[in-house]
Amino acid sequence: MAPSQATEDYYKFLGVPQTAGTDAIRASYRKLALKYHPDRNPNNPQATAQFQLLEAAYSTLFDPERRRIYDLQYESIKRNSATDTNKNPPPPQANSSEPDQLYKTQMAKLEAAIQQLRNREDELARQLAKARADRDTSWRALERLQAVADMDAKEEANRNSWYGYFFSSRQSEEEKQVRQRRMVENRVARTVREAELKRLTSRVATAQSLVEDIQRRVQEKEELAERLRKAQEAERVWREQEAERRKAQEAERRRAQEAERLRRAQEARKYEEDWDDILRGFREDIRKKTSYTEEARQGTSQTKARGQRSQRGQGSNAGNSTGRQSTKAPEGRKSSCLHRSWWEKEDGRHECERCLDTTRRFAFRCPSCRMVACAGCRDILKRRT
Repeated sequence: MAPSQATEDYYKFLGVPQTAGTDAIRASYRKLALKYHPDRNPNNPQATAQFQLLEAAYSTLFDPERRRIYDLQYESIKRNSATDTNKNPPPPQANSSEPDQLYKTQMAKLEAAIQQLRNREDELARQLAKARADRDTSWRALERLQAVADMDAKEEANRNSWYGYFFSSRQSEEEKQVRQRRMVENRVARTVREAELKRLTSRVATAQSLVEDIQRRVQEKEELAERLRKAQEAERVWREQEAERRKAQEAERRRAQEAERLRRAQEARKYEEDWDDILRGFREDIRKKTSYTEEARQGTSQTKARGQRSQRGQGSNAGNSTGRQSTKAPEGRKSSCLHRSWWEKEDGRHECERCLDTTRRFAFRCPSCRMVACAGCRDILKRRT
């Protein structure tokens, strides 16, 4: 059986010239095998097909007989390859999400090729069995003819001896001619049988060689299918490991997010607690300031009441002297503060400690001595100092 028709430019794929030797072919094969091996390209669905093409190229060009047959077809292969490249550009690579479909397609093609080779092997086996049977039949016929020839030769030798000369019966001319004719026919039959036996032996050898070639190709296809299965299994294991790794990464990311959320919640609680402490301190300061202001207001009210009682006790003389004197607002409490700081504005109803007037909207407080005054008294006190 002739080798299958090759359609790929193996020299171009291996990157070697047509005159390259076996060493160059082997070196290029080893280099490309490391590049296209499916285990080294788990994310490339075309790696398996490229590796199969590499195996076919190497097995064809490294074997002298198969390379000789391929070289006879090489010119047409180059023309067809150039035509296919110009007319039909290479198809896009398969999506990495469809490796199972690609694997099933490749396995289906391999199984069909193996089945076809096995059918051819069965046919060749039948032809080989028939050729062997014909060869055995011809061999037995040749043996019978040779036995007859040997018997005739022995009988002729006996007749030509002294014993035959004296004791054997004399043969007539007709008997001699019949015997001579029989010997010639036997010799011709043996020559024909020998030629037929040689032809049948050659046919058996050819059929045997074809059967062995078919068996070798079937073994190669089965080994290729086994490599594909192993590659698919390795890819499946890699996918499972990748899925587990992604799950672990997702779980780790969620744990990190949860830890970050808890940390932020804890920081927020701590911030709220600190802010509550600050607010409590502010409220305590405000309460103390309010208490101090209330005490100062009460003292001022008592001082004003005492002054009014003293004025009523002096009678009309005090009224006349007061009429002669210029009207002057009371000075309020004495203080050693210079009132140079920035006075704080406080909204609400307050009583000025200098003029004892009540402000309805706002007043000002000295941050040093905590004195409360209206706007006019504040300006007077700051100018005086």
